[in-house]
Amino acid sequence: MTGTGITGRAVVSAAALAGIVLLLACAGCTGQNPAPAQPAPTTTDPAAFIAAAQDCRDMNMTLTGPVGTFTYSSTSGCVFIKTLDRLNASEAAGMKAMLEGKNMTCSYSKGNFDPRLVTSLVGGMEYCNGGLKDKLAELIVFTR
Repeated sequence: MTGTGITGRAVVSAAALAGIVLLLACAGCTGQNPAPAQPAPTTTDPAAFIAAAQDCRDMNMTLTGPVGTFTYSSTSGCVFIKTLDRLNASEAAGMKAMLEGKNMTCSYSKGNFDPRLVTSLVGGMEYCNGGLKDKLAELIVFTR
């Protein structure tokens, strides 16, 4: 193409760019949207939560007790998550800064959930990982 100032390479690049734009525009046009995930059921009954965890069912629970507020989650993949949301107001600021918002994740097999993960602060955590476990372990070592 003489005299037009457009080279063959520029025409190919423009065509490739137009093809990519068309491909991206149609990528979401399949009309099949996956169903939104349903949130896990919630309970306030520790026995119901422990039963769900034993059976590897999705379940969430938030409880406030003598230490503070914890959120517990179990999943269908036999994974348990314990989060210390906030310590009670009587706890020291340093302790709050060290523990609040930390969690630990524990994997287990169906029928072998350790209920101490729910009923105690540190029971059962030997098979868990995460910041909450690490900080609680530091406190245990420090106080001995």
